[in-house]
Amino acid sequence: MLISQLALVIVILALVTGVFAWMGARTVTEVTETKALATARTLAIDPDVRAAATQASAEHAEKPDEQLVTSMLAITDDLRDRSGISFAVITDDRGIRLTHPDRSKIGHRVSTSPEEALAGRENVSHESGTLGETVRAKVPIYSNEDGKTVVGEVSVGIFASVLDADVRRELILLGTVAVLALALGGVVSVMLGRRLRRETLGVGPEELAEMARDQGAVLHGLDDGVLGFDTNGKLTLSNSNAKELLGASSAKHVDRAGETAGANGGAASAGDSGRELVDASDNELVNVPDEITALMADAPADGALRRRVTIGDRILLATAVRVQRDGVSVGGVVTLRDETQMLTMARQLESVTAMARALRTQRHEFANRLHTVLGLVDTGATDEAHTYLSSLLGTGPITTPVEDIDLVSDPYLRAVLEAKGTTAAEAGVALAVTPDSLAVGAVRDPEAVTLILGNLIDNAVRAAVAGRRYAEDGGRVEVQVLSSGTELHAVVTDTGDGIDDEVAGKIFDEGFSTSTAASAPDFGIGLTTGTGTGDGHGLGIGLALSRRVAEKGGGAVWLIDGHDPDLGGASFGMRLPDALDEFQQDEER
Repeated sequence: MLISQLALVIVILALVTGVFAWMGARTVTEVTETKALATARTLAIDPDVRAAATQASAEHAEKPDEQLVTSMLAITDDLRDRSGISFAVITDDRGIRLTHPDRSKIGHRVSTSPEEALAGRENVSHESGTLGETVRAKVPIYSNEDGKTVVGEVSVGIFASVLDADVRRELILLGTVAVLALALGGVVSVMLGRRLRRETLGVGPEELAEMARDQGAVLHGLDDGVLGFDTNGKLTLSNSNAKELLGASSAKHVDRAGETAGANGGAASAGDSGRELVDASDNELVNVPDEITALMADAPADGALRRRVTIGDRILLATAVRVQRDGVSVGGVVTLRDETQMLTMARQLESVTAMARALRTQRHEFANRLHTVLGLVDTGATDEAHTYLSSLLGTGPITTPVEDIDLVSDPYLRAVLEAKGTTAAEAGVALAVTPDSLAVGAVRDPEAVTLILGNLIDNAVRAAVAGRRYAEDGGRVEVQVLSSGTELHAVVTDTGDGIDDEVAGKIFDEGFSTSTAASAPDFGIGLTTGTGTGDGHGLGIGLALSRRVAEKGGGAVWLIDGHDPDLGGASFGMRLPDALDEFQQDEER
């Protein structure tokens, strides 16, 4: 690379020097020619010269008058000494010399043609005469009587050696400047090469091009969002997935300290904090939120730093890694992965797992009842079998740990309540449906309903288990379910310690927790592992996720009361519009 730079500098200097050398030689030549011509003109208009040439041309003597020649020689010698010309020759109208540096040449015809000047035309030429190679300027002399008749010529010459010396002087000066410029260019090239190697960490142009191609392929081939930062923490690159995760969500991401629930809600709710982001086009870098900037600043020199950040309605897993090359820090990279859908599916899977556990329990109970009936029939005790079956029909469905579950008719709601009731019972917490519950119509969006309601119940169970008021009895969780057209409303209240006012505004923030997981017993059902909960009562993920899922469908999840007047624990509300199909009564009678 350095050789290429030096070669380029040399070529450019050679071209520039050649051009300036030609221009310098041309300028010196033109100056010399102009000097000779100006001197000849000055001599041709001298009155004494005009008078002598007029007299000589009129006499046409075979040998010029001695007195006339002497006066002309005095003029030409003085002019030559003062102006620095090589010679000045004056002739009559026949081209016979009246003056000449070599006195023996006076009276003879000039060696170069005087025709141009005697014809009344000035001319400048490079000619070789009796005095050698010269630059000559020839100017006609007009008669002092009428001023129109050409009576002779003035020929002024400057030796070519003088011109060559001036040209050489110019070339030497120009060559000196070129050598100095070349030396300076070489030094600058070396310094620039060293700086480029330092800035690129020794990576050459070919390697840089290959890295750029690889970078483009990697950035656009990843499913994750990628943000690149320099050593000063300034964003330098981002791929399209990062722009989608950060930019696309920015239109909905505004600062808010809280919000008021809609109709039927009635309680204030804490909102996500953050700052508005600017949507980025394909040719622009995204505006990085403060959470990711802080993550990059906190990243360790070795290893990775992972945090969940909330951007708009998304929950992103951000991983920050500092990058080093040959022991020198070159910046850092933050990868972004959208975990909203994954967390939602995990919560749904947990609900399904809980339902399956409840179904296995009921299957076991049902099998025991069938074995009892089979035993009575095999022993011939048909009357006892009939009586036993009648008692089963009278008690209705298989026993469920949820009180007043009959008030809920939708199979999805019953399934999630029974599953959570089984989990709660194993933890020693009673789950009950309030007597004033009434939900008609079929659930239209079971995923959102089971996710949000299941999270709220899990949180309440954890709070009841960790609560101090009913430590011996295990506590209680009550669920009120109401429908209004296609809207589904629910209120979940527990007997835990409640939520204090100073933290009520933060419980919906991603990662916020009022207690550690170790503060509650596990009971083998995942209460302290974060598999089914995570909220203000626990690990700081469930409530944030529930609110986002509800708001995505136009609903809301909010804290109604941090300390319920009846049960003493926290009370949460849920509103989901268009969650139910409109209830249609049977018109057939």
